[in-house]
Amino acid sequence: MKNRFFSGMVVAILGLLIILVPVWIFPPCSEVIETAAGNMRMKCFWSGQAEIGIGFLILCGGALLIVFKSPLIRLGLSVMLSLIGVLGILIPTLLIGGCEMATMPCRMTTFPALIILNLLMGGFSAANALHLWRQNKKP
Repeated sequence: MKNRFFSGMVVAILGLLIILVPVWIFPPCSEVIETAAGNMRMKCFWSGQAEIGIGFLILCGGALLIVFKSPLIRLGLSVMLSLIGVLGILIPTLLIGGCEMATMPCRMTTFPALIILNLLMGGFSAANALHLWRQNKKP
């Protein structure tokens, strides 16, 4: 019970932090670019929106880690959460990206915070998966 509650709470808190970073803690650039086709948002805004979705998935995964008692289900959830952490790292770095200038707020605060949080979450979930796998292999 201790491991189940502890691991679920850690993952849920990291998911909540990933949601709050682009919304409130370190918001990305919110400038709107006016073009002939209409108003467009910058790429870093959309990276932040995608990270909010990633954070919501992580938050739900943390709640499910607390709810389910089966070690095999929690093992599968932990593997899924570690892969979601990898996706959370890829969004600001490779998939969507952000501003080109290194002095913009998204490049200085938002993306480094998101990368660190996703690294922590992915590493913690991978360690939890390894722990549950070893625990399940015992006779």
